[in-house]
Amino acid sequence: MLAPPGVSDQLGRLLIVDDEAAIRFALVEYFRGSGWTVDAASEKEEAEALLATTPYAVVIADLRLTGIHGVEGLDIVQWSRHLRPETRVVLLTGNATPEIEAEARRLGADAFLQKPLPLPQLKAIVDGLVAQG
Repeated sequence: MLAPPGVSDQLGRLLIVDDEAAIRFALVEYFRGSGWTVDAASEKEEAEALLATTPYAVVIADLRLTGIHGVEGLDIVQWSRHLRPETRVVLLTGNATPEIEAEARRLGADAFLQKPLPLPQLKAIVDGLVAQG
């Protein structure tokens, strides 16, 4: 599939990380329909393995992958920044606290967004992050 305008093939890849199959499916289909090459993972370890082998322009990850007390999305931000500092990272969450948002930003998250978020709004944020370089 073609990358969005202004995005090279190598940087036209997006990684979706969410443990909820319906959300993961919706995000994958929406971004593929928008011209992105999309990979998906349902857990932290799977996401880390993909990040280790594939350059992504953007990672969109749910903050909580294992229930209400998990914050694996923070690990994904840290892993992304370690392996590929150029990758933009967007965290999605339904239950944020100011402390968790501050930690996400300290680790290098480019955006920290509340769910639910309309897909066109999420795409506009992703496109903006990529355009910033």
